[in-house]
Amino acid sequence: MIKGFTFVEFPVKNFEKSIVFYRDTLGLQLSHMDEVRRWCLFKIPGSDTGCALYQSTEGFINGDPQHLVHVVVQVEDVEKTIEALSTQGIKVEPIRVHEDEHFRISGFTDPEGHVWRVWAPFADA
Repeated sequence: MIKGFTFVEFPVKNFEKSIVFYRDTLGLQLSHMDEVRRWCLFKIPGSDTGCALYQSTEGFINGDPQHLVHVVVQVEDVEKTIEALSTQGIKVEPIRVHEDEHFRISGFTDPEGHVWRVWAPFADA
């Protein structure tokens, strides 16, 4: 059965702008670029997981189908992550504390409208 996710693939309208965001804002490492197919793969440093971007020619970007998916990633410190994104001009959601489940979570969207969630367990959890 499934052993884990290799990468998540995102359709994007503006390929170049999205590459800059994922590389420079999120700090992901560009590991493969296919200029002909307009597809690239980013690796998350220290992880076997990544995400891919591809130039979409389909009309439903920023429509309902893609907003049904949220990417959720664990971070070391939600507050520091959100502060770092905010100082780069990224609009972020307020941090929500889930006392019963022992974690904090927040979120943001990339330049194409893909929803990201960042979360971390309480230090004592």
